[in-house]
Amino acid sequence: MNRSESMPPSSDRYAKHLEWLRYLSAFLLLLYGSSKIIGRQLSVSPDLALRPVGSLTGYQLTWYYYGYSHVYAILLGSIQLAGAGLLLFRKTALLGAALLLPVMTNIVMINVFFFIAWGATCTSTFILAAMFAIVWRGRRALYAALWTNQAGEPPELRKRHRIIAAAIVLAVIVVLAVDILGRHKI
Repeated sequence: MNRSESMPPSSDRYAKHLEWLRYLSAFLLLLYGSSKIIGRQLSVSPDLALRPVGSLTGYQLTWYYYGYSHVYAILLGSIQLAGAGLLLFRKTALLGAALLLPVMTNIVMINVFFFIAWGATCTSTFILAAMFAIVWRGRRALYAALWTNQAGEPPELRKRHRIIAAAIVLAVIVVLAVDILGRHKI
């Protein structure tokens, strides 16, 4: 077998930029995740804890809120560490990126909408973009795993399941409407 036969087709090659994106993202996530676990992130300083809530900036209020629960910080840090570990290996990078995508989306939104430090916003946006790039490369595998290879309702029960789904949606709409009307006392 010659060298060209042993190499995968060019469309199957793993792009070099994805290697670097996942390694750099793993490094950053290991730093951020471990800093949450050891209490360097999402912890409230005593002087901040004594200030009235109304005097806090968006950044301080966010830190105060998320710093209230150390268990939350440990859980978030652990997810970042687990995702970072998965990113270190090509075979598990897609799983890591899929795990981290919602987490990083939430972190970016918090950083943007609560005016967290510019550096943190840029770093989290970089990691989110890297996760999108990795997921985009594996989109066919994800689509197959999450859609194509999933079993639907059996044909003889399909109508019953659609009625149940419609009833659930309708029930939620009714509950929300009753709540809204009850607040406005029409």
